[in-house]
Amino acid sequence: MAEPFSIVTGALSVAALFNNCVTSFEYIQLGRHFGGDYERCQLKLDIAKTRLSRWGQAADINNDPRFAIDEPQDKISRQVQAVLEELEQLFSTLQKASKRYAIDAVQEDLALLQIEDMRPVARNLHSRLDAIVKQRAKKTSFFKKTYWALYDAKNFEKLVTQATGFVDDLEKLFPVKDARRLVDIEIEEVKEDEPSLRALQSAAADTDSVLAEVVAQRLATSGDENYIKELRNDEQSRVRLGSEWSASALGRGIGSLAPTKNRADFVVARGSSVTHIGNSYGGRGIFDD
Repeated sequence: MAEPFSIVTGALSVAALFNNCVTSFEYIQLGRHFGGDYERCQLKLDIAKTRLSRWGQAADINNDPRFAIDEPQDKISRQVQAVLEELEQLFSTLQKASKRYAIDAVQEDLALLQIEDMRPVARNLHSRLDAIVKQRAKKTSFFKKTYWALYDAKNFEKLVTQATGFVDDLEKLFPVKDARRLVDIEIEEVKEDEPSLRALQSAAADTDSVLAEVVAQRLATSGDENYIKELRNDEQSRVRLGSEWSASALGRGIGSLAPTKNRADFVVARGSSVTHIGNSYGGRGIFDD
């Protein structure tokens, strides 16, 4: 069995608490009972960690002087500190539950899955998401380099659900105004083939709504082919090449539709005409007035 997870106690700045919480995800291993669901569960942890790091980047937590002290004075900073302390406590509580489980478990039940057990697509996603997080969070010296394990689905769901809820709370205190842009950057850092996007979509479904939405849109466009061979139009006309989606359509998972092809050899657009070569999902789209 791996060594217990632990941190050095003491007064930490808000930024240090944040970095400790981000790093905490790296010390979690999953037991053999996760079996065939291992890849999705590991990616859920990766996505929860990435979303927390995204919030930290948007809040500029490692550079804002308000977060450089252990006793912040303004109300919002104190609230951020309280949320991060709760998240830190969640890790500690589940580590203790894991230790209690190990006391009565047979050695076979303590076997751990490894990143090397992942198939190439999931392993690549894990590696790329980890690299993104390392660019955003600072490595701290408050951790002993030891690991702990989650052995059952109940505690795993507790961790993911509550950690996601804590990030929700942080985003209410400091909204991530450019969340979609940051997610676009994250996706560009991973391999954008369909298997990778679908693995992200499955893991992000109830963990990171913004990531899930952007992935759905990428999937919706990944196989589409919209083509105009020759276009003649004046300044008043409008021509749209490509598919468009309403927000409700994206929420219903339109990304699962089969790829489509829309082609036009010759288009003439004059006056106030509107020409759309592509598909429109969910009623009025972004091209409509």
